[in-house]
Amino acid sequence: MIVLLFILILLGLVVGHEFGHFFVAKLSGMEVPEFGIGFPPRLWGKKIGNTEYTVNALPFGGFVKITGEDMTDETETNPAAFSNRPKYAQALTLLAGPFSNIFIAFLLSSVAFMVGVPAGTDAGYSASQITGARILVVDVVSGSPAERAGIQSGDEVVSLTANGQEHAIAGADEIPNFVQSAQGPVALSLVRDGLPLSVTLSPEKGVVSSEPNTALIGIATAAVGTLHLSFWQAIGAGFNETIDNFKTVFMGILSLIAQVFTFSANFGSVAGPVGIARLVGDAASFGLGSVLSFVALISMNLGVINLFPFPALDGGRFAFLAAETLSRKKIPAKFANIANTVGFALLILLMVVITAHDVFRIFS
Repeated sequence: MIVLLFILILLGLVVGHEFGHFFVAKLSGMEVPEFGIGFPPRLWGKKIGNTEYTVNALPFGGFVKITGEDMTDETETNPAAFSNRPKYAQALTLLAGPFSNIFIAFLLSSVAFMVGVPAGTDAGYSASQITGARILVVDVVSGSPAERAGIQSGDEVVSLTANGQEHAIAGADEIPNFVQSAQGPVALSLVRDGLPLSVTLSPEKGVVSSEPNTALIGIATAAVGTLHLSFWQAIGAGFNETIDNFKTVFMGILSLIAQVFTFSANFGSVAGPVGIARLVGDAASFGLGSVLSFVALISMNLGVINLFPFPALDGGRFAFLAAETLSRKKIPAKFANIANTVGFALLILLMVVITAHDVFRIFS
């Protein structure tokens, strides 16, 4: 089920990206022979006007064919060809794909806020907007008693038993006080995936370096409920989240590029198809709103990555177009094709490395 959901998400985002190119190309008077959902072999096709719309067997994306889009040394005589349209039209067509993904991210984020997303009760919203608040574990300290006891992020803390007395947990700030006053082991009553769970553990000093003399069990908790916003509030929150996600993704990619050139790249925080599929499953456990927010983040990644001036990406082709415009000289087709081929090969190699890392994390 999760694999099918991931395939549908990937298909939707890539088709949305290609539709951006298609829409602006058509608007600019370019000739578009085919717009395809999925990759060949072809299952179905219908020609409308001068464009054939096809559905293909491999559901891992989509494509759009624009006449004269590929650089060649041949003189293009078709006035509707990509290379013969004004430079601004070519630029807008190239950038339309990435910006379609960014717009999709905005739409998904806005809908997520209307459907309902997890939010802390201290997020600045009114009590009427956040419903079903629970005390959840949001972080587990590595090597702590909590980690050794098997407590996981996302566990709901229901009560704590210390000194022979059970205390119902009404606020996240109550847990440290109960733990520090305990004379010996404490027992936590938890709920995980709808099932009750009980663990017993002993507080230890030195769990947190900033509090070496305080006995702790090693968890951070927060009161988390479901946030529902009205239409216009959701639009505003979706816009703000889109801006924040753009900044986060952009700076993250810049940091990764810098690490690659300094041979210090850490792929632990980077996920490929396998890792993303697992994360989709995690998001699904928190409801539709969480899935939509996560897909919005994936769409933002797809959009921002394609804006970078790397060969084989939209940003790389835009960089070639900008260089031609500024220099008023055509880039040799052979050079452009070699650069795009090498760029594509490097992207495939990077994807293989990241996927292998994902698989290793699953079995380690």
